[in-house]
Parts: sequence; structure tokens; C-alpha cells
Amino acid sequence: MLAILLLAAGLFSWDRWFRYDDAAEFQGSWQVADSTGVVVIDGESIKLTQDVAYAYRLDTGAKTITFSFGDMQGQGRYRFSLDRTQLVITDGAGYDGWTTLLDDVAWMAGQLASMVQGNPERKAVATEGLTVLNRLSHDADASPQRGEAQPSEGEAEDADGSAAGDGEASGANDAATDGATTDDANGATTDGVTANGANGATANGDSASNDAALSGPAAASGGADSLGGASAGAASSASDSAA
Repeated sequence: MLAILLLAAGLFSWDRWFRYDDAAEFQGSWQVADSTGVVVIDGESIKLTQDVAYAYRLDTGAKTITFSFGDMQGQGRYRFSLDRTQLVITDGAGYDGWTTLLDDVAWMAGQLASMVQGNPERKAVATEGLTVLNRLSHDADASPQRGEAQPSEGEAEDADGSAAGDGEASGANDAATDGATTDDANGATTDGVTANGANGATANGDSASNDAALSGPAAASGGADSLGGASAGAASSASDSAA
């Protein structure tokens, strides 16, 4: 039994820390789930548009991310799907190497149990504070743009990575209704596609950067304590400049 546990721990450690280069895997062209927004990540910044980007830094050992735009800053944790085609970023200041490790052990155990039962990998669904990006390419020199809306596939996850129960839904995604209009963080009337000024909300069709804004708990208020808040701030600045 001890040998089995040691083997499992060794395989988990190899897969989590040594199998991939997270800094390289992070880079490329990504589509925001349930949105037409496409963002491009290079080795230093996350580009919402050609002119709007914010800096980020990874701690690949702790699996955490910090980001900034102007004087706004935020942080969270990141996790790749098993096939590395999906990147999930959870906003929050309470993550460190130990908390992400415990989360990932539980997440991996759930994925293995699902695979043993013959089920495919469970992919994450964007929820409040949870940004889901689906890989389009590894091209870090691509241009941010709009694309066809790419829905999330899988079960919604809580902040700790556990799957949400049936009937639970994402506030940001369920708020999206065709023809419904709302106000984004800066009071601009959106084009009737999404609520909260989060994924894909474009004020009067004038600001492409809003289309690439990532979701997060502070997106509605434009706060700086989350990835979504930093993105909302970037989109706001781009809209003000365009005006």
C-alpha cells in the first residue's frame, strides 16, 4: 500500500510541476468561454486589444497569478485542464502553494474517478470569479479579435475547483439573454448581449476591448481585486480614450 501511495504521489508531482512548462503553455491565443472575445497572452502581458493590455506574473510552483493595469492590481490561481486546451483562472487573494496543492489533489482525484467510470474529462464552466479560456492556438503574436461565441463545456465549479450541483448556474453567464440590455461598470448601455459588463459586453458597439473583458467578482464594479476587475478597468480606459 505504501508503495502505491508513493507511486501516486510521484506521478502527481511529475504531472503538476515537471511535465509541462506553465509559462510557455500560458502563452497563445485564447477565447473567453461563452463570449466572442479573443485575448492573446505573451510572456509578459494579457492583451485585450491591440492597444489595451495588462501585465501578469506567474508563480509556477504555487500555481498562482498576479496581474496589474496601471495602479490596479489583483491576484488569483490558475489551472490547466488535463489536455491543456482549457485555462481556468480563479480570482482571489487567499491562494498560496498549500491551498492550490490541496485543491489540485482533490480536483485530480475527481478527474481520475470520472475517467475510471469511463467518463470524459470534466471541463470547467465560467462562474462568478472564475474565468475560463479555451485555447485557439499557441501563437503569442496573434492579434486580439472577435470570434464566434465558444460555449463552456462541462460542469460549473466552485472557487475550490469542485463541480457545482445540478441547477446551480453562473451569475455572469445566466445573466446573458438575447435582447436584454443592462449597464456595464461605467454606466454605458450595452448591446443587449450580456449583463454585468463582463464577457463580451460592448458599449454601444464602440469598444472592442469590452468584448475581451474577462469575468470576475469585481467586474461589475470595475474593482482591482480580481482578474475581471482589471479587465473591466482596461476596457473602460479604452472606451474613454475612444470617446
